[in-house]
Amino acid sequence: MKRILIALLLLVTCQMAFCQSASSIFNDFRDKKHAEYVTVPKLLMTVAAAKVKDGNVAALLKEVDEARVLTLSDCSKSIRKKFLKKIAELSKNGYSEFTGMKKDKYAGMTVLVKETGNTISEVVATTSSDNSCVGILISGTINAEDVAAIIGMVDD
Repeated sequence: MKRILIALLLLVTCQMAFCQSASSIFNDFRDKKHAEYVTVPKLLMTVAAAKVKDGNVAALLKEVDEARVLTLSDCSKSIRKKFLKKIAELSKNGYSEFTGMKKDKYAGMTVLVKETGNTISEVVATTSSDNSCVGILISGTINAEDVAAIIGMVDD
């Protein structure tokens, strides 16, 4: 019985070690040669929310803790492909596709979200083509209704 419990514990530990989050992927790739990385902290999001006149946008900005932008356009094609592959694998780790437009396997736009109930904790957006690759990671406690209101404004 002890052997079975130890084997199960080892299996769960190994799975957790290989399970990646969007944050860890961004951290892995931000130090690659020619990568550009910018982070916008909550303080700047709060300042931006105070300046925005639209109530829906202001509410959404107040819910964001941090935004990260990773540009890999000047990196090698293999680095860009590895990044996009790792982001695509997030769908196996609790992230679901919110929207997307694919031209081929490594070109297009994808938006993934990690959510619990009616709250989104992370939004991961990527856009890529033959010569460019940009990833955006937004984290916070974001109300899905506020996101829907913003999308509704864009659709109008």
